[in-house]
Amino acid sequence: GKKYELVRGVLVEKVATGHPHSVVVAIITTVLSLFAGPRNYGVVVAGEPGYLLEIGPDTVRCPDVAWVAPERIPMGFQGFPDLVPDLVVEVKSPSNSYPEMRRRAEMWLGFGARQVWSADPDRATITRYAPGAEPVILDENDIIDGGDLLPDFTAPVWSLFRWQR
Repeated sequence: GKKYELVRGVLVEKVATGHPHSVVVAIITTVLSLFAGPRNYGVVVAGEPGYLLEIGPDTVRCPDVAWVAPERIPMGFQGFPDLVPDLVVEVKSPSNSYPEMRRRAEMWLGFGARQVWSADPDRATITRYAPGAEPVILDENDIIDGGDLLPDFTAPVWSLFRWQR
């Protein structure tokens, strides 16, 4: 069936993403899970989990990958958690424009995300957004780190796009 997000009470259809997008989502999910899991440091979720961001009219948005800090993990909830992930990862698909990717990142920050990573499989770059800071574009020669959000996390940017290199 079709997938949707709910934006201020209006259903917005999500377009199928394709293979490059899905591979990058899988790699980033794996890299973050291999970091967070053994440390019992928060939870990584993928598969476009829905998050309830506004009520009346309701907004439920679905990032490609999300990480929630350990002290914020909701226990025993059903449906969409009423929280904003600490880290949101959005991976550009062919149907996304660059201005749209920036708007999505700014939307997540506006709702309270502490970092947003916007990954571009075509350019093998990650643009890192943080509240009150200019976006930082990291290319395949750079190392992405988790800053104070994910202390000790680092990954070569090229490794997140390795399937196409």
